Amino acid sequence: MKASTIFVSALAAVASAAPATVTPEKRGAVDLNAFNQFAFANQNLQYFNAINAFDLQAFEQLAAFNNLNILGFQSLFSNNVFDLNALLQLQQVALLSQLGGLGVFGNFDLSTLQLGGLNLGVVNAIGGFDISSLIDASLQPQIQSVIQQTQLAAVIA
Repeated sequence: MKASTIFVSALAAVASAAPATVTPEKRGAVDLNAFNQFAFANQNLQYFNAINAFDLQAFEQLAAFNNLNILGFQSLFSNNVFDLNALLQLQQVALLSQLGGLGVFGNFDLSTLQLGGLNLGVVNAIGGFDISSLIDASLQPQIQSVIQQTQLAAVIA
């Protein structure tokens, strides 16, 4: 018997003994009411969510299946602020959602990650700069129209 045949036979035996699919175990529950059902209270953040189509369900699954502590992001969904800190937190949520949706984290325990706590407010109050002051008030109806159109398209699909 050739060595390659023995090697292939051994690999086949190991592969057949391994489980075909592994379903992840739900480790925790997320109270979506505390997060405003993952709906942003701020219209400008709703707009960013609408045009980028963030997968917030993947974000929720990271909390439920990978023990990601998302409590640091609670104010992002419930407060009506649009400042630099909110944009940075939105960027973290978007990145985590995308990586979670791709399955990058697998069964990793993410409970040790300290996210959502980035505070630039100590640097000459730059973190609390109100970005909405830069948006012309005449654009508000257009922003709301984009939000409504994408919400309707999501419901239809």
